[in-house]
Amino acid sequence: MFCEHCGDVDGEETGIDHDERDCPWYDTVNGAVTIDPDQLTITLQTTADGSPALRAAINLLIDHGLWIKRLAERPSLLLIDYSGPDPEPYGVDWLKVVEALAANDLPASSGELRILALAASLADTAARIPLGAPSPASTPPTSPWS
Repeated sequence: MFCEHCGDVDGEETGIDHDERDCPWYDTVNGAVTIDPDQLTITLQTTADGSPALRAAINLLIDHGLWIKRLAERPSLLLIDYSGPDPEPYGVDWLKVVEALAANDLPASSGELRILALAASLADTAARIPLGAPSPASTPPTSPWS
């Protein structure tokens, strides 16, 4: 069955075949904060203006197609202003995203997690995320011109 929240079709990505009722991305904090993904997209694009690295990170998430919706469903990963009558997200809490990635707290395919990790590493210099596999302890590559 296709899940509109995570895009999983056959259980390969989240480990279970499910629909939205048991999707790990469908779970919000008791509905306490409802965030519209389209509005979140606009807000994130606006706040990224002036920062090429942050703009690249946000555009990567937007172009991916699922991450903005997933982040909207996980307000704990967002920066939210609670001073007004309604909670308003104003950014992504990249350090919390890094913590969630390190704790394997985000159900997604390995490719989707790499996209999020790349976005986090672009957006926040404090986000220390290994983006590649460790290199083997073998001899360094040799140049054909040496």
